[in-house]
Amino acid sequence: MGWMDYLNPLSWMSPQQYLGFWQLLFSTLFLGLWSRLLALSFLILAFWFGVRRRSFILGFWCFAAATLLAYGGALLGFAGLLR
Repeated sequence: MGWMDYLNPLSWMSPQQYLGFWQLLFSTLFLGLWSRLLALSFLILAFWFGVRRRSFILGFWCFAAATLLAYGGALLGFAGLLR
């Protein structure tokens, strides 16, 4: 059972450190990083489609998706739908 003890994080860190790790992970990574990266990706795609490929419709929709990702959370929070 030696390798099973290594898989249990409470065997090599204190419960306070374990709880702090998950709180830090949720407060920084899961509450905005992925939406920011996706919005940045849509902005890059909007530039690529709009300027390089000259497909302005796809560029517009990518820009609209980036705008929705950037301001959607704030609008839902303002409307009271997001807590």
